[in-house]
Order: sequence, then structure tokens, then C-alpha cells
Amino acid sequence: MKDSPTQSHVLQLSHPPIPVVRIGIIGLGNRGLLTLQRYLQIEGTEIKALSEIREGNLNKAQLILKEAKHPEATGYTGPGGWRKMCECNDLDLIFICTDWLTHTQMATYAMECGKHVAIEVPAAMTLDEIWQLINTSEKTRKHCMQLENCVYDFFELT
Repeated sequence: MKDSPTQSHVLQLSHPPIPVVRIGIIGLGNRGLLTLQRYLQIEGTEIKALSEIREGNLNKAQLILKEAKHPEATGYTGPGGWRKMCECNDLDLIFICTDWLTHTQMATYAMECGKHVAIEVPAAMTLDEIWQLINTSEKTRKHCMQLENCVYDFFELT
């Protein structure tokens, strides 16, 4: 369901390698803080920005960076902080760890701002939202990846 006749699929979309992937994380609840800790272990990544509606969780994340001897990330709080973060020019990837109902809106906006996107499951809640993600990825030529570490477990197969 293409939105535009000039739109083309992303099945073989590729980009030149990024030597250091500059990451912004939206959502610093339990899953977001665990994600932050994991990504600090990966060479070739840099946590540049953090967005959280609860300032206390943002402070916890900054402490994790400090304890790991990483520079403090630019912090964004409040309901619109994530949008401001997506608009920054020094990010390559937005990692979304928020509640399910906000995933599509945030991912779409991030791609429209020129960022690749990684989303915790589920990426979307409806077929219309799935098509919104696909169409936005095809138009912007940015990767949009749902992250899942288990595909064939009982719950997923059900």
C-alpha cells in the first residue's frame, strides 16, 4: 500500500557503514535502562541523547553513564522532549523503549527527522500503524527495525 507512486520498497535498503553510531534513547524505564547498560558494552556506539518524561529516570541513566566512565548525554524531559531529541543533527539512530502506544508515532517522527529507528516490541498496534512505518521508511530511506530476541517461543507462535 504505497502512499506515493515514487516510493520504492526497502527490502534491500543499505547505507554506508557508520564508524561510530550516535544513539538517542527514548524511554528510560526498566527496559530503557537495561538497554542503555547493554549498549555501553558495544564498540562503535555512543550514547549521545536520552529522553524520559520522568526526570528521576533520566538522572538514573546519567548516573549509569558516569559510572561506566562515559560522557553525560544530552537529556530531554517532559512530554515533548523526545521530539526535540529527534530533531538533533548529531544522532544516527533513535532507540524507542516506551509504552506500546507511542512506538509508531515516535518511530515515524524520528525517520522523518532523518534517523534510523530501532523499536522494542511491538513496533505497531494496528495494521494501519504497520503501513505507516513501512511507508515512512520507504519515503525517508531510513531503516526501521523491530527488536525481538525470541521469535519461536510459545507466546510468539500463539
